[in-house]
Amino acid sequence: MILYAIGIGCDELKYVYENDDNFAPFPTYPIVLGFKGKSSDVQNFPSEAMVETTEVPALPGTKVLLDGERYLEVVNPLPTEGEFTLKNTVIGISKRGQGALVESETTISDKDKTYVKIVSGAFFVGAKDFEPEKAGKSYSENVNVPQRSPDVVEEVKTLPNQAQIYRLSGDYNPLHVDPNFARMSNFKQPILHGLCTFGHAAHSVIKNFAGNDPALFKSIKARFSKPVNPGETLVISMWKEGNKVIFEVKVKETNAVVVNNAYVLLNGAPAAKL
Repeated sequence: MILYAIGIGCDELKYVYENDDNFAPFPTYPIVLGFKGKSSDVQNFPSEAMVETTEVPALPGTKVLLDGERYLEVVNPLPTEGEFTLKNTVIGISKRGQGALVESETTISDKDKTYVKIVSGAFFVGAKDFEPEKAGKSYSENVNVPQRSPDVVEEVKTLPNQAQIYRLSGDYNPLHVDPNFARMSNFKQPILHGLCTFGHAAHSVIKNFAGNDPALFKSIKARFSKPVNPGETLVISMWKEGNKVIFEVKVKETNAVVVNNAYVLLNGAPAAKL
């Protein structure tokens, strides 16, 4: 829990110090439970938790799977300790360009209640000749940024070893640490986890629009459009529209949009620090 918070750039004691009076998991922390499960040790990739809970449909023609979208909703605040059950189900498949978008829903619960719902969208590049071309339901949506200047823009400089830090929270995909593996995957170097950028963006929104109160966080939705290299600077632009904060993330050094079609929904929030 603390490693995750540090990995997405948090330095507030409430997220990184277990004896703080307001100690709580950062709201997007549950995103890593599907990787690490109950273990806090170094994991293989895919991890035991991933193998046990992840359904991967066999679609003809698939060449590679890319992490495409995420939706995370806090149904009930996640306790700092306890025994939880993860349940994963494929909920939708739809034709997208030269492939397919496959969406899976993961719930985190105990015997009494559900705490978190996560929807993951994976692009099956090259998938073809599957029927029906649209089945089930989809959380994917297009979110346009408002045609006005952002209410807040925050720059976040990532560390050269940011991916090495973030992976300690459970996502041990070698793409993010092994130069040879990265080159075999057609990247010049290990890239930053998309979910690390996702966490940095959520942190910026909560700081600027929720008075840094994690209890005001309801949900987040984002689409990953391009990779980020560790050490690059994230430029997070945010627009407040009622209780929804629309955001977009670019890399300062290249001006490339890396996260779009994105927003955070708040449970009623104080005015932004403009």
